[in-house]
Amino acid sequence: MQQFFKKYFVIFLGCASMLISCNNHPTGVVVKDSENVSEDKTAPYVEGNKNIMRRENEEMQMFISRYGFQMERSGTGLYYKIIDEGVGKTFVEGDRVTMKYSTFLLSGEKIYDSDSLGIKSFIVNRSEEIDALHEISHKLRKNASAILVIPSYLAYGVAGDGDKIAGLQPLVMTVSVVDNSKYNQISHIVNFD
Repeated sequence: MQQFFKKYFVIFLGCASMLISCNNHPTGVVVKDSENVSEDKTAPYVEGNKNIMRRENEEMQMFISRYGFQMERSGTGLYYKIIDEGVGKTFVEGDRVTMKYSTFLLSGEKIYDSDSLGIKSFIVNRSEEIDALHEISHKLRKNASAILVIPSYLAYGVAGDGDKIAGLQPLVMTVSVVDNSKYNQISHIVNFD
């Protein structure tokens, strides 16, 4: 009886092996690993994104050089200059930040400001605001002010804002943190004419 089961077990294993190998390569065609195929498909996009980032960075550096700004660059690619240090502790995740602002294109054209649209008030790292404002908030205190030169991926990205900011558009912002009803405005410092 034992030999009977051994014999059928060997036959079963042989058939199972043939079925598995037939299913993997039904016509003798070798199938490529899907990971390698997807890498090949995304390579041009990755290179394209690198070129876009490189071009934007060159444009931002030309802007900074043209106006003689001495700016720092964060690890994410945000250029910034703290104009006024402000008072107290820097903001952390979960703090509410209220600020006046002006937004410019790299051409120097002002497109938005808090005088016409109202001040921005948001919770750091927990609200829908451009990434650059969340990032710079960690470096600001009450009554602080700064100038930012922002790559598109930290602003409105590929899509733009659907109004005055096109996709892949680097921006310049001046921001002043508001302490209660006291406004510390720096737009008079920056003149792009």
